[in-house]
Amino acid sequence: MLQPRIASRLTEDDDPYLWELATSTLLTEAEAWAMDTRREVYAQVGCCHHWISPHHPIRWGAGGGFAWPFGYEKTTTGCWYRAAPALEWSELFKWTGGAWEPGRTGERCLIFRIAIPARTAQHLQAAVHTLWTPHSPMAKEKVIRLHGFRKRKGAWSRTVSETIQPRR
Repeated sequence: MLQPRIASRLTEDDDPYLWELATSTLLTEAEAWAMDTRREVYAQVGCCHHWISPHHPIRWGAGGGFAWPFGYEKTTTGCWYRAAPALEWSELFKWTGGAWEPGRTGERCLIFRIAIPARTAQHLQAAVHTLWTPHSPMAKEKVIRLHGFRKRKGAWSRTVSETIQPRR
């Protein structure tokens, strides 16, 4: 069941079935990593309205292709297309060792950030961006993973996941 704090934020343009699948799948995966660390682990689940356009020539080619699941960031030389997606809204959850409960971040914690695109009710595919910060429990660096979801015959499924090396 979709967490009520997230469900209350969705609009009629957001597909609650995708949100349920994406959050439950990705938080379940994060639980395994959370159990292997002594640090507090939080998840930030949020909605991004400003992905790079699906018609932009930069695309994520895995699993048949998706819109590039990153945000724009203005630089002195133009736009950088590897910025973390800006979240329109988000909810924070703390891993308690047995469940994800609403919470606030503490000091020296690990945050698993999940950015899900807005307007998913209008589309048959969605690319979800995840990021461990300040580093992942598995490594001493940030880990960015992209997850591709497709809707076929009325049901969503995750079709591809890929780790992307962060640019320094």
